[in-house]
Amino acid sequence: MPEGLRVADKPGSLEGVRNDSGIVFAQNRPYVICIMASYLRKERDGEDTIARISATAHRMFDRMGRASEYGRVVSPNDTSH
Repeated sequence: MPEGLRVADKPGSLEGVRNDSGIVFAQNRPYVICIMASYLRKERDGEDTIARISATAHRMFDRMGRASEYGRVVSPNDTSH
């Protein structure tokens, strides 16, 4: 996640389970995300999965927040490459 991005989250865990729910205050497009990983052999696998899914969701909402009502806007601030 980008430096300075405001996030309010609540992680949780049980044996073999990791989850995180939160509000991400992305510019022009805040969103709520809830992720749960279960049946984990290694607890770290769940944390890595949550991080990858969260990063993918943020890239999508960041692009949507920079788009016009007519579609995607290519800007010098495009970080999707």
